[in-house]
Amino acid sequence: MPSVAVVAVLFVYPLLHFFRFSFDTLHEGRLIRGFSLDAYRAFAGDAYYWLNVWTTLKLAAVVTLVCMVVGYPLAYAIWSVRSPRARRWVSLAVMSPLVVSVVVRAYGWIVLLGRQGAVNYALQHAGLTHGPLPLINNFTGVAIATVHVLLPFMVFPLLGALDRVDPALKEAAADLGAPRWRIFQTVTWPLTAHGLAAGAQLVFPLALSAYVTPQLLGGGRVLVLSTLIYQTTIDVNWPIATVASIALLMLTTGAILILLQITRRSGRARGLQVQ
Repeated sequence: MPSVAVVAVLFVYPLLHFFRFSFDTLHEGRLIRGFSLDAYRAFAGDAYYWLNVWTTLKLAAVVTLVCMVVGYPLAYAIWSVRSPRARRWVSLAVMSPLVVSVVVRAYGWIVLLGRQGAVNYALQHAGLTHGPLPLINNFTGVAIATVHVLLPFMVFPLLGALDRVDPALKEAAADLGAPRWRIFQTVTWPLTAHGLAAGAQLVFPLALSAYVTPQLLGGGRVLVLSTLIYQTTIDVNWPIATVASIALLMLTTGAILILLQITRRSGRARGLQVQ
């Protein structure tokens, strides 16, 4: 009961009080208290707000997909390191983005991805491009920087899943003449897929709510819900800001529920594989 009371006072009541703003109206710069659905109708009927929703979902999906594609081989490479000391150093390198301020990290990517930055210089010096590529103030730069910070949230659940794979299963498959790719396909992958789902369960909601990276590297051109909420709050348009926050909360909650269901199914499949 004390825990329920703390959650009710510190979370449920403020959230309900916050939702109350969505029923107010803004008239000539003044907030009028009442019960109106004008903010909901304005949000649902404006293509600009739907563009923010679409860009938010697209950014989260792209970041999650890239983290999965990059994170699994990286986690497998770290897991394959036999020296505990070397493995700690590699794990620390992967975790390093989390110990740097998000603002400092964003400005670092602006320097690296700029027209005169190290990335464009390397691409041109290698003859891969004839001129600098536009890598900032667009969706590409935001996605790259967001993947950088969220990659550890994909790698470490995968490392945990790889550590729980029984080596005897791989040894048995090798004794039966299975090549390495077959061992990975029939043993390692089925027993670690739940780690991939667990990583996606962390990365996708975090990418949905990213604010600093889209704000700094997007240059005002990458329209996501987090920046929309901030801007409408600055404009004292609390009803629209609240509706946008509710939309973001619903997207995040829905994503978590779907990914949680996938994780549970993967866990049950893993249990069947072990049996």
